[in-house]
Amino acid sequence: MITFMEAVQAAYPNGIYGWDGVNKETLTISNVSDIDFDLIEQKRAELTASEPLRLLREQRNQLLQQTDWMATADRTMTQAQIDYRQALRDLPETADPQLDENGNLTNVTWPVYE
Repeated sequence: MITFMEAVQAAYPNGIYGWDGVNKETLTISNVSDIDFDLIEQKRAELTASEPLRLLREQRNQLLQQTDWMATADRTMTQAQIDYRQALRDLPETADPQLDENGNLTNVTWPVYE
């Protein structure tokens, strides 16, 4: 779930912020006299929509990092290793990631290295 402050920071990335943490009307942003709350909600919706793909890439990158040893200069990768790493790299284009009610990534078929 994208928080209000994450949306504020996306809408006003160079600001210095003050907020009581409860009432959005108490928000202050340096050098901004008229805070556009519609813009903040728009940024929140954009971030929320992109969150499944961000999480997919984060998890995919961790899996790729765990297999970097396979691709060192002094090794020759097997075809299974090549295929697995390629399938991981292809995931953002081949998957339709979604989040469940708990914010967990779903609807992704992760490749398996055998």
